Amino acid sequence: MKQACNLLIVSDLHLSEGWDPETGRTSRLEDFFRDSAFARFLDYHERIKNQPRFEGRPWLLVLNGDIFDFLQVVSLPEEGIALQTVKGVRHWENLTANEREYGLGTMARESEWKLKQIAKGHQRFFAALGRFVAHGNQVAVVRGNHDVELYWEPVQERFVIEAKRAYVRQRLRKGAGPPLTLAACRERMRFYPWFYYEPERAYIEHGGQYEAANHFQDFLNPILPDDPERIELPWGSLFVRYLFNKIEDVHPFADNVKPLTRYLSWAFRRNPIKAIEVFLGRGWVFLQALWKAGRKVTFSAMRTGAEHNSVDQATVPLPPKVQEQIKELARRRTEDGWQSWVGRLLEGLISLVTLLIIGAFVVMAGATLFLDQRPWWTTAAYLAMAIVATVLRRELRQSLSRLSSEDYLTEVAGELEQILDRARGADTIVLGHGHRPAVERLEDAWYVNTGTWIPIYEKEGPIEGREVLTFLRLTWEHEGIPELLHWDDAGGAPSRMVFWDDAQVLRRDSQQKAS
Repeated sequence: MKQACNLLIVSDLHLSEGWDPETGRTSRLEDFFRDSAFARFLDYHERIKNQPRFEGRPWLLVLNGDIFDFLQVVSLPEEGIALQTVKGVRHWENLTANEREYGLGTMARESEWKLKQIAKGHQRFFAALGRFVAHGNQVAVVRGNHDVELYWEPVQERFVIEAKRAYVRQRLRKGAGPPLTLAACRERMRFYPWFYYEPERAYIEHGGQYEAANHFQDFLNPILPDDPERIELPWGSLFVRYLFNKIEDVHPFADNVKPLTRYLSWAFRRNPIKAIEVFLGRGWVFLQALWKAGRKVTFSAMRTGAEHNSVDQATVPLPPKVQEQIKELARRRTEDGWQSWVGRLLEGLISLVTLLIIGAFVVMAGATLFLDQRPWWTTAAYLAMAIVATVLRRELRQSLSRLSSEDYLTEVAGELEQILDRARGADTIVLGHGHRPAVERLEDAWYVNTGTWIPIYEKEGPIEGREVLTFLRLTWEHEGIPELLHWDDAGGAPSRMVFWDDAQVLRRDSQQKAS
C-alpha cells in the first residue's frame, strides 16, 4: 500500500453471527446492528473523495481490531459433510462436551468456519467492503484480542473471499457497480499482525495488549507453545467464552456495560436469584478453564528451550529495537494494570456490602414500626441510618470509580509517542479497545481513540444503550486537531465529536504547569 491515501479508521465493531436469513432471527450474542449504516458511511466517502480537500486520493480504511468477535460465534456446523469438513466427524455427539456447550475452538479450520458464519449474518457489511475496494480504495486489517484468529492465513483468505462474494451478489442483484476480481481484492486488502504505521504520520494499534485481562504473551505469534494448531487465549477471552456468553443468554447487552461492576449491581437488583444461579454455575466452569490454561502456559514456559517462534521482523515496519520497547511497554502496563482490577473488585464488593447494610436498616425500621412496641423515634433512627448508608455508598462508589476508570490508554499513547520518536515518530497515535472515543493532546503528537459502533452503556443513569458510530478521518496533508467524527446516519453525513472541558482535568493540568 505505497500509494498516498487518505485514512478512515474504525475499531471495535464486534460482528458475530448476526441475522440468520433462514429464520429471520438475530443471535443473542450479536452486538453490531449497523450494517446498512456502515455501507452508507463508505458510500458517502467514495462520493466525496474528488472534493478539493481530498484531492481525489483513494481511501485507506483501517479496521483497527475487534472488527469480528470470534468468541461469540457459538453455533456448530450442520451434521454431515459440513461438520466433517471442519472437525473430521459427522455427528455432534462425536464432538467434545466443551465444543457442544461453548462452540468450536481456535484452530485455523474452525476459525475459518466461524468467519463464514459471521459473513452469512452480515452480508451487507461484507458487500460494502467489496464495493469500497472495487472503486479503487484499500483496506488494512489490524487484529485485536477478539479477532486474533485473523492470525491464520486461511482466515485472512476467507475474509477476502467473503467480501468479494457478497459484493458480486449485490452487483448482480442491482445491476450496477464496477467489476471486482479476487486478485484485485487480495491486492487491496492487507493484514497487519500488530499495528499499521506510516512514519511521521500515524501509528495505529488496537490497544488490547496493554490490559492485563487481554494481553497475549506473543501477539505476533499467539499460538500455544505445545499445541501450535491452537491459539493461546488470555484469561479475558476465557471469561467471555465460558461465562459472559452464557450471561448474554439472559441479558444480551451484558458485555457492553462499562464498568463490569455496574452490570453486576443491576443484575443482582433486577433478579438476584437468577444472577446467583448464572454466576455460581458458569463461574465454576470459567475457573476450571482458567486453571487448565494456566497450567498449560506454565508448563510450556518451564520446558527447557521452549520458545515462541516470532513472525519475521520484516513484516513489521519498525526497527527491532523499537518493537522490543513497545513489547516491554505492554508487559509493564499489564503488570501495573492489576491495580485497576483490584479497584473495580473493591468497588463491586463495597457496592454489595453497603446494599446489604441499607437493606438491613430498612428491614429493622419496618420491624420496629409494625412488630415492635418501641418508640417511633427508633424507626426514624433506623431510616436515618439507611439514608446515611445510601449517601456513603454513593460517595464511596464514585470515589473508587474515578480511581479505577482512569483512561490508561491515554498514558500508553504518551509512552508510545516517546518510543516512536526514537524512530521517525507519528503525528497521530490511534488506539481502540476501550470503546470510549477520545482526542487528547500529548507532548507533540495527538492521541485518538476511535471508540466503537456498538451500543454504549454509560456509568451514570439507567441501563440504556446508545450508538455513537465514531471514526477518525486523516487527509494526506492534515495538520492540527485530528478529525474524530461520528456518522450521522439520519443526516447521511458525519459531524465532529463534541468533547466538553473537564474542570478537574483543567485544574490538574494548570497545577502541573505551575509546578
